[in-house]
Amino acid sequence: MKVYLLTIIALCLLAPLCAINIVDNQGISHEYPYETFFRIQGKEFETTKELDGETITTTWKGIRFDNWLAEQKLGDFAKIKFISSDRYEVTFNKAEWDTLTCWLAHTESGVLFPKEQFRVIFPHLRSQYWVRNIKQVRLENYQQIPMPQKLMFLKAFLMEQKLIQDPKPFVKMQGYRFDDFIGELSENPTKEILLYSADGLSQSLSYPSQLSGAVLELDANGKYNLKSPQIPGGMWMKDIVYLQCDASALIDMRYISRLIPLAKALDWPLTPETSLKLNFYKHSENYSLGEALAEPMIFEGCEDFELVP
Repeated sequence: MKVYLLTIIALCLLAPLCAINIVDNQGISHEYPYETFFRIQGKEFETTKELDGETITTTWKGIRFDNWLAEQKLGDFAKIKFISSDRYEVTFNKAEWDTLTCWLAHTESGVLFPKEQFRVIFPHLRSQYWVRNIKQVRLENYQQIPMPQKLMFLKAFLMEQKLIQDPKPFVKMQGYRFDDFIGELSENPTKEILLYSADGLSQSLSYPSQLSGAVLELDANGKYNLKSPQIPGGMWMKDIVYLQCDASALIDMRYISRLIPLAKALDWPLTPETSLKLNFYKHSENYSLGEALAEPMIFEGCEDFELVP
């Protein structure tokens, strides 16, 4: 126990300026030196995972970060974002956050992490939501993603683009460069990109800061996967079925029948009166939303479509 305490003291003295930065919803930064979290009495907790049919239990030590954050009274927020030192990001809306148990861990199986490697752990979520080397926490106001003005079909759109073999810096793959096609979706110099995967994960990224040099990989199964040199590999999404760039969107034709769950997940203001306007080469046709989704064959030959409130 004495050695453990001496280690903590030594770590704090060696780098007193190291801190976790928390930005409130007004954009004001609050610095919390690492020793702040060691002064709080740590508690042990466990996580389990299945590996090759075996249940593995890990014991950690740290503080309940959700409780601690509430005590800081940094104001209300609609989203909370965790950012690591290598730019890995995990975001939750307030409703999700209020249901979660969150720990800031400094010890794993009795071994103390270096101070710059504190880890944010959600015991009841998959480890892809955990954040190593936590650097910053951002509390943000809600910015609703607007319903797209125009939806096009992902495969048809990309077939008009250049499919590149081994697009640098990636090898042993083929795909489409964001730099080549993103300008057709929006003329804005800075673009907001929303990605949604077949397993229900969504992610908001910016172009060019996070997606310059990025590629939509076309894999052997005909699925589209994100790869970007600007963000950590853990943020690369697989099996993307929806991509929205500002007011334009691309949707996988196979996902048309699930348009309503997608709209719900993205908080679009659909009503029973919402209809679809299908635009063909020389004419347009209007259908009720229910009618269109019940008969996906009506989309054949459609170049793009619109959701009409």
